[in-house]
Amino acid sequence: MQLVVLDTDVASLSHKRRLSGLMATRLIGRRPLITFVTFGELTTWTDLRDWGSRRRQKLAKRLT
Repeated sequence: MQLVVLDTDVASLSHKRRLSGLMATRLIGRRPLITFVTFGELTTWTDLRDWGSRRRQKLAKRLT
């Protein structure tokens, strides 16, 4: 399986299930990866946007 690194915007859209059809198609058959910077940005957003525990757990599950 081919690996692909997602930037923060694409990783966020993927988590929200809001990827465009073109982007979703490009990810078919590929294993998405994120950098430690993207990981940090995604997890920091949970504090900045005052996410509840349910949303935080959902993101944590997706990132593992």
